[in-house]
Amino acid sequence: MSDRKCWVDHSGIVLDSIDGFDVIHCESCGFKHIIPIPDEEELERIYKHEYHVKDKPLMLQHQLEDADWHEATNKARLESIEKQLKRKGTILDIGSGNGFFLKQAVEMGWQAKGVEPSDKAVEYCKSIDLDVVHGVFDQQCADSIGKFDVIHLWEVLEHLPDPAGMLNLCRQVLNPGGLIVIGVPNDYNKLQKIITSDLDEKPWWVAPPHHINFFNRNSLEKLVRRLDFEPLHYEITFPLELFLLMGKNYLHDPQLGRECHAMRKELELNLTRTGNREVLDKLYNCFAEAGFGRHAVLMAGKKD
Repeated sequence: MSDRKCWVDHSGIVLDSIDGFDVIHCESCGFKHIIPIPDEEELERIYKHEYHVKDKPLMLQHQLEDADWHEATNKARLESIEKQLKRKGTILDIGSGNGFFLKQAVEMGWQAKGVEPSDKAVEYCKSIDLDVVHGVFDQQCADSIGKFDVIHLWEVLEHLPDPAGMLNLCRQVLNPGGLIVIGVPNDYNKLQKIITSDLDEKPWWVAPPHHINFFNRNSLEKLVRRLDFEPLHYEITFPLELFLLMGKNYLHDPQLGRECHAMRKELELNLTRTGNREVLDKLYNCFAEAGFGRHAVLMAGKKD
């Protein structure tokens, strides 16, 4: 029988244990997360000074190399957002990183603003004239930043000690009828379970203290409903685990990882450039129905 652990007011079955942290399926939160949960001050220090420098030093270089792919994928996501909102408007990108989504939004006619804690990322955003607040999105920031039609959170919720608290702050700055767009890693999915259970790989996606929370479509939809959002649209990104099942084990080979990423890029760019984006969408909808996809992407409306 699996162990059960409690920490503060969190409890559940232990799924994995790594580096002094346990991943539990928390009964009170309704999603999986590590315990103990790191404190906010320590995380703020990491994301302000270290994440883009020590942990992801090549992030900007790789993003610049992939600029045409970022443009295509961000354009497709913004078109999907506009379809749900039924117009363009104001958009706040929380955790805007090096600003590739913000830049694309501005070029497509959105009024776009970002919030980003990283010194290095904000310096780059300022160099290309993007409107970015340097800091974390906390109560003080929410009280002063204004109102928006769309809040975009890409690869943010998995890093936070209190994702429900973040979504409540997002509600505060959303206009009536506004949208929240959340993109998180789709972890503990069936492909990952096959690779760990049958191919003896360790759960590579468990990376404390950076990744605190683990979501899938079901747990993400339950979380937003609990906070008075209505799920409207769901999509995924390419299930990179397929490369592992095809014998391309990129987990311990960064160069092979870039090669796999390049193949994914070519698939998406070739279908986009040839005017066949709907073929890609249909293919990814099939993956989504099966529970696959590297990212779970949920668009939800604010209930007024």
